Parts: sequence; structure tokens; C-alpha cells
Amino acid sequence: MPDSLAIGPVLPIRDVVYEKLKEAILSGSFDSGEHLVESDLAARLRVSRTPVREALRRLESEGILEARLRQGLVVKQHTPDQIREIYLIREALESLAAAYAARNATQEDLAELERLVVEMEAVADDPASRPAEIFEAHRRFSEALNRSSHMPTLVGMIESLRGQVSRFRRVSLRGAERQAQARQEHRQLLEALKKRDEEAIVELTRKHVRGALDAYFGTVAG
Repeated sequence: MPDSLAIGPVLPIRDVVYEKLKEAILSGSFDSGEHLVESDLAARLRVSRTPVREALRRLESEGILEARLRQGLVVKQHTPDQIREIYLIREALESLAAAYAARNATQEDLAELERLVVEMEAVADDPASRPAEIFEAHRRFSEALNRSSHMPTLVGMIESLRGQVSRFRRVSLRGAERQAQARQEHRQLLEALKKRDEEAIVELTRKHVRGALDAYFGTVAG
């Protein structure tokens, strides 16, 4: 684990530990299948074992970690078929959210999405931007688009997949070509939303998710 995970006296400490561990896992600081040792993590994070234990249990409940016999908690591994299944579910849920966004998005939602597109493009144009910043800009737009559906239960279901999908999404956005394509697709999604074109935004959402899946396998295969 990188030294940057060391944390200061921020409260509540259990939430800080959870966020630090989750970010480390999703950013690839740990390998799939890697065993996480509670005492080792506590020492590296400079905290007691109790908040680490609570964070690990929470990450297990979210499907980011899994328990293995005689090994304890490890970073969950996914087979190619499992990854495809997750993306199929994501496609279905996000397409439904997009359809309702076309019906329910407010002017405030549209203004926020426009701001996030501009922000995403500014991050992309800045040569000093780090991969994590690029990913976060894309993530903020996607989450705002889902929220503009004003379907909180549906949004909650999509958010429940975040832990499993984030690692794959980060990989799929590593290439400059895919980043540019994703930005273009986000702009197209916003334009379709402004026109309240439900059919177009659903099809664009499906294309966007499928493109991310193809980019992921293209990256890991390469």
C-alpha cells in the first residue's frame, strides 16, 4: 500500500479508514485476490484495528472484498463472464435511469450537467491532470445524470454496483482515445437530454456502457 494512505486525526475515523481502503482497492493499489491483513493495514494507516475491521466488513458487504477459507478477506476477483454480467446489469439500470431523466430532469439538473461536462473537458485539456482526476470528472457526470431521473430507488441500485464497477471503469478510461470517446458520448447524452429525446438517450446510454466494456477487455487483453 502506498505511504499516501497514512491519515491524520480526522473524525469519524471509521469512515476515513473505509474511504482510504476503498480508494486504494479501486485504484489498483491492491491486486485482485490479494489478502488484506487487518493488523498490517492498521499499522500502515496508523490507527487501531477496530476501524480497520469495520471498514473491511463494510467493503465485504459491498462485494469489493470476499472471504476465503483459511485465507480471510481478499480483493474480490471476477471472471470475464462475471464482468460481462455486471455490465449488462449496469446497462439495463442506467438505460432505465436515462429514460426517466428525459422525462424528469429539471432545468437545475441540466445546468449542473452542463457544468460537469465543461469541467470534464477542462480536466482533459490540462496536461497536469492525473488519471484519478479524469476518472472523477467522468464519474461525477455519470452520477449526476442518473440522479436527474429523480428515481431514488433506481439510483440506489446503480450506486450499489459502484464498488464492483469502479475498478473496471478506471481500467477502461486509461487510454486517451477512450477518454475522448467517453467525453463525446457524455456531451451527446446531455444534448439528447436537453431535447427530451428518450429514445436517443437510452440508445446512447447503451452504447456508452457497451463501449466501456469493450475498452476494458481491450485494455486488459493488451
